[in-house]
Amino acid sequence: MRDEELHERKWGSQTIPLVDSSLTVPGVYRICGVKLHAVQVEDLLAIVRRWMEDERTFHYVSSTNVNNVAIALESESYFDVMENADLSIPDGVPFLWYARWKGFPLRKRCGIEEFMEAVFELSNHGFTYTHYFYGNTPGVLANMKARLLERYPNLKIVGMYSPPFRPLSPEEDEEDIRMINDSGADFLWVSLGCPKQEKWLYDHRNALTAVVGGGAGAVFNFLSGDTFKAPDWVRYMGLEWILRLLVEPRRLFHRYCIKYPIFVFRFLKHSMGFRRVGHPMSSPSPLLSVLFLINAAGNMVDWMSDWF
Repeated sequence: MRDEELHERKWGSQTIPLVDSSLTVPGVYRICGVKLHAVQVEDLLAIVRRWMEDERTFHYVSSTNVNNVAIALESESYFDVMENADLSIPDGVPFLWYARWKGFPLRKRCGIEEFMEAVFELSNHGFTYTHYFYGNTPGVLANMKARLLERYPNLKIVGMYSPPFRPLSPEEDEEDIRMINDSGADFLWVSLGCPKQEKWLYDHRNALTAVVGGGAGAVFNFLSGDTFKAPDWVRYMGLEWILRLLVEPRRLFHRYCIKYPIFVFRFLKHSMGFRRVGHPMSSPSPLLSVLFLINAAGNMVDWMSDWF
């Protein structure tokens, strides 16, 4: 299939335009010092195709949301994990709003779920990339496999494994890596929860032979149908967290009602120039936080007009 045909096809509800497959260095912006790449799904596909063409080495992709940033602000080691990601993709509408404020015209959601679905769709158009799914529960993995093969009948799943919900012994960990590598997977999708999955990918980056590894978290649950997924119009308004809180209040109350308000406070503090040493934030302005909120409101209205 020619590049022109590939990048003009529809991926889900969006049409991906022709892109430069030589793109390897996307723009970078920062949220409270944490690195994010200014990319859309079509950019990710182009970058991954370039990785596949180059010498086979492992690349770690972080789907970076507010929870990742909040943890990175508390942990220097986790900040290093995020900083060293080959791609840190903006997972969350507020991060897209902020990117637009910083001059990057990001219109569409580009989290790990959108990336995975676009990669899976390639299998319906003659691409034979192979996939390994690691983490979550056996039931979720089984349901996800059935639903994925129904939607993408040519998807090549070369392995799935749910490790025990406890720290693994060195021998068990080594065996898991051997099992993944022996599968010959091109893509490794990991669902161990944040921050464990990002740390796991980072710690094993020199041992894994897949080309791309990404932390998927709850996306396994969405793809399996085991967890309710918010409608697209709710997600594009940045309100998905409300529905997730209603569905899983015990698990998510601390994140959304305690951790996220603390993050907002820290974001305002960082944007006004009170920065943590070692966590750079480019071009801070005393009025940035207020102007960003005004800009975010305008973006919400703009996106609502696309849906209604």
